[in-house]
Amino acid sequence: MFGGVLVAATVAVVLPAALVALVLWLVTRRPSDDGGPVRAARRHELMVSSVALGASAVCAILLAAQPVVWPGWAPAPGLLQAVAPFTVALVFCAVRAVGERTWPRPSGEVRAAPLSRRTVGSLGGARLRVALGTAGVFAVVLVACGLTADASGRAFPTGPVALADGGVLTGASGPYPGWPYGVAMLLGLAATVVATWAALRSIVRRPPLHGVPAAHDDAVRATSAARLLGAVQLCLGVGLGATLAVSGNAVRSGGRNLLLNGAPDHGLVALGTILTVLGLAVAVASVVAGLLAARPHTAPAATGVATPAAA
Repeated sequence: MFGGVLVAATVAVVLPAALVALVLWLVTRRPSDDGGPVRAARRHELMVSSVALGASAVCAILLAAQPVVWPGWAPAPGLLQAVAPFTVALVFCAVRAVGERTWPRPSGEVRAAPLSRRTVGSLGGARLRVALGTAGVFAVVLVACGLTADASGRAFPTGPVALADGGVLTGASGPYPGWPYGVAMLLGLAATVVATWAALRSIVRRPPLHGVPAAHDDAVRATSAARLLGAVQLCLGVGLGATLAVSGNAVRSGGRNLLLNGAPDHGLVALGTILTVLGLAVAVASVVAGLLAARPHTAPAATGVATPAAA
C-alpha cells in the first residue's frame, strides 16, 4: 500500500546515501582548528551529531522492518510507514536538543560572551529557508492529493467518460495519498517544523565555550545548525519526493487505463510522469543537501582573540 511504497522509496534513497555520506565525510573532512579547547568542542559536536544520526538511523530501520498492515486504529494500511520520514526527523531533533544540554558551561565569577546577537533565522540561514520551503511545498502537495483522491482517499479517480455505445467509463488507481494518509502526514510535518525550531533555538542559546575564540565558537555552533537542518532537509525532501513519485505513478496509471476515443489520456500520463521525475529530483537534491551539510564549518584564519568565559 501507500505506506509500504513510501518506505521502500525512502530506503532505496537513504541506504545508498549512507554509503555516499561515509565517503564524502572521509574525503571532505577538514583539519581541526588549532587549540585544545577548539578540538575538544569539535569532538563534542561530532559526538552529539553522531548519536543523533545513529538514533534516527535505528528508528528508520525499525520502521522499514514493520509489515505494511491495516491496524484497527489506523484509517489506512501502511500509515506507520507513511509518517516514517517525520518520525525519523523528530528523533534526530530530540536527540540533538538533549545533546545541547551536555555542552560544558562556563565556570568562574566573571563571564563574557560575543556581542553579536544570534537568532534562529540568522543561525539557520539559507538552509532554514530551504527546509521551510520544502515543508510548505509538502503541505500543498498533501492538500492537493487529499482534494483529488476518490471517496476512499486511497486512490486517484478517473472519469467518468461517455463511451460511443452510451456507457460510462470510470476508474481509480492507487496507492494515492488522500486524506487517510494526508491528515497524519500534515500533523507529522507540523511537528517536524516545531521540533526543528526548538532544536535550533537550543543551539542558539548554547552557552559560550570556555576558552574558545568567539569566531571558533560561532563556527562550531554553525556546524551544529547545519547538520541539524541537513538531516531535517533529507527527511522532508525524501518524504516529499516519495509522495510525488507515488502520486505520479497513480496518475500515470489512471491515464493509461482510461480510454478516450480508444486511446489513453495522454494529459494524465504526462502529468504523472512529470510528478514522478520531479519527486526523484527533489529526493536526490535533498540527499545531496543533507550530505553537504555534514561538513564542518571553520573560523577565519585571522581570528585569534579568545572569548573570556571565566576570570
